Amino acid sequence: MHANKFLVLLFGLLTEFFAFSQMENMQHNYNLNLVNKDEVFSNATEGLPFVRNAQVIKLKNGQNYTLIAKQVKQNINGKIIKRFAYNGSIPGPIIEVQKGSKVKIKFINQTEVDQTLHSHGLRLNYLFDGTVGLGQKAPVRPGETFEYELYFPDTGVFFYHPHIREDYAQDMGLYGNYLVNSNKQNNVIPVNKMVPINLDDILLTDTNNPYYKGYANYAAMGRFGNIMLINGVDNYKENFTKGEIIRFFITNSANTRTFNFNIPGAKMKLIAADMSPFEKQEWIESLIIAPSERYIVDVYFKDKGIYKILNSNSETKTQLGLIEVLEGKLDNSFVEDFMVLHADTTHKNEMQKLSKHFNKKVDKNLIISVDMKMDHSQHGELPEIEWEDNMPKMNEHMTSKDVAWLLIDKETNKKNMDVFWSFKKGQYYKIKIFNDPKSKHPMQHPIHFHGQRFLVLTDNKVKNNNLAWKDTVLVKTGHTVEILLEASNIGKWMSHCHIAEHLSSGMAIGFSVE
Repeated sequence: MHANKFLVLLFGLLTEFFAFSQMENMQHNYNLNLVNKDEVFSNATEGLPFVRNAQVIKLKNGQNYTLIAKQVKQNINGKIIKRFAYNGSIPGPIIEVQKGSKVKIKFINQTEVDQTLHSHGLRLNYLFDGTVGLGQKAPVRPGETFEYELYFPDTGVFFYHPHIREDYAQDMGLYGNYLVNSNKQNNVIPVNKMVPINLDDILLTDTNNPYYKGYANYAAMGRFGNIMLINGVDNYKENFTKGEIIRFFITNSANTRTFNFNIPGAKMKLIAADMSPFEKQEWIESLIIAPSERYIVDVYFKDKGIYKILNSNSETKTQLGLIEVLEGKLDNSFVEDFMVLHADTTHKNEMQKLSKHFNKKVDKNLIISVDMKMDHSQHGELPEIEWEDNMPKMNEHMTSKDVAWLLIDKETNKKNMDVFWSFKKGQYYKIKIFNDPKSKHPMQHPIHFHGQRFLVLTDNKVKNNNLAWKDTVLVKTGHTVEILLEASNIGKWMSHCHIAEHLSSGMAIGFSVE
């Protein structure tokens, strides 16, 4: 058994070496041009302020707020690097509002690149979705200002970030959260503290791993980082009191990495997904979370001591941060309530009313594939999730010029933005998404729909018995996922893979709701 595994690994390494050598020869003249500094985004830090801690900003209905994208510098793992930040912090300000609120965000671009502000998961007016060409007429150029009108019809944790060259701007630090509260929800499920957690990674090496102005690199698998971050720092630590129940609002802000989040020794309970609570709470040992997904997890720290926050998967176990739990007196104990797996009756009733749509015929079929010069499909047994970059040299030199990630409409065979679906407001549409394991590079893809919400009905024909409203679904390698999309929000919208380099390589379709 061990000999067979060794031979498979050796074959894969030899194949990668020879393929990479061939690609280097094919692209010799092309790659010579990459050393031209005019084509590379500057990484200079001279004169830039240091990044600061994020603030919690509570906004009332009708209020205005200014959000500035600017250049900063940060010390990560002992290295001072250039970063982007919203209002000087990474993550950006935590903007807290009540469900049903409307606010205006004055967005100012003080970076050297075009920007927009995408409020991921919000069912807002499409003109303020931050998608140039579908809603927003033009990007926010350096030095310009744009006013976004935001609407918050759903509770939960939401995600804001750029929607131009996400592979660069978001990876540089431009991301943040909206926390949308409902007084009713908070009264039903009491906790001691609420803590936002942004999972991220960053690639830091001696060569600085540049970003190119004209295209995205790392276009095959996405840019995996080698330094893990929580809330923008590589040395995250929190202190809690023994017996506390902590509500974590978890967002995956990484370009491509799917995390398997866990805290050994702590008891974890899954509460909610992207846009709603689940029908019933669940005990979990760990949480698989793909780029742009959000989950709400309650965690009970029964004993004092040091708890490690880990990213644990079949390939590695990496520490993300530390939690120190101390002795102390609690003003309130919610342990008794925590030990009960509550059902959300309101949400459960809503799902029951919608169940008449669950067995409807499939309305749309999407196939996930890729067009690239090289074929990676035969490198041993296919994992459902590509947890790490196992072909880093090859991946680094694959650009959005060489790779076209594809969303294919099965009925018309149209691809990417040649696909434009039309939906009617108030109707429900079943969409089947197949991730082709025979493509030239099979891997997982988080598929996001702008401006709407959906239910994940099945995964590889296995029925989902605990539904929540989502805007992003992880489609694993070889899997077929069926979702029920509620066409609730009029406008012109985009659906795309939320691996940033895949979006930059064209992996998106359009649709309208009328």
